[in-house]
Amino acid sequence: MDKVFNGIVIFGEMGAGKDTLAEQFCALRENAKIYKMSVLCREMMKVSKVNPMWRGRERYIGQTVADKLRELDDNIMCDYILALIYERWQDKYGWDNSTVEEYDYKMTLLKQLEIIRNEELSIIVGGRTLTDLHYFKTKGYLVVGIKVSEEVRRERLIARDGEVTVKNSSFEHNTESEVPYIINNLCDELIVNNGTINDLKRISEEILTKYNF
Repeated sequence: MDKVFNGIVIFGEMGAGKDTLAEQFCALRENAKIYKMSVLCREMMKVSKVNPMWRGRERYIGQTVADKLRELDDNIMCDYILALIYERWQDKYGWDNSTVEEYDYKMTLLKQLEIIRNEELSIIVGGRTLTDLHYFKTKGYLVVGIKVSEEVRRERLIARDGEVTVKNSSFEHNTESEVPYIINNLCDELIVNNGTINDLKRISEEILTKYNF
C-alpha cells in the first residue's frame, strides 16, 4: 500500500473480539502497544466489587460514564487515548504542545504521530461512534472493523461477563447503535470473526503485511 498509516483503530460491537484482535496484532509485532477506549469506563465498573447495588450492572455503569464524558466533549475519550500515546514519547523528543498556537496544532500533532509510528504500532481498541471514526481517520489511523454472528457474540459475552451482566446490558445503547453501520460501510478492512483463533491470527498477519506495519 502507498498510504502510510499512523496506527490501527478497531471498531466492533460488544463481544465481536476487539481485544482478541488487538492481542493478535501485538503477538505478531514486537513494537505494538494497545490503548483501550474503554479504560476510563472500566475503572468505574469496579465499584460493583464493593457495592452490591451495581452487581450485574457493570456494563450499564460503563455506558453511562461514556455518555457523561461525551456530554463534556464529543472527542474527550479519543483525546484521552491520543494523550496516552503522546505522553509515552514526549520526553524522548522534548515535545511541549502547551506552547503550540491553536492554528498550528493540527499539523504539529500529525508530525508527532508520524514520528511515533516509527517507534510503536499504536493499536486503539473500541471505537464506537461516527465521531470516533472521523477523529482517528483525520489522525491517519487505519480503521479495522470486526464482527461476528449474533449467536457467537452472545455466547462470548456470557462467557466473558456472565449471563446477568449481559441480560442487563443495552445492545441498543448509543455507544453501540452506530457501530453496525460503521463496520459494514466505513472501515478500511472488515474481519468476520466467526472462526478459530488461528483464523484470526492469519487474517491479522495479512492486514499487517498489506499495510506495511
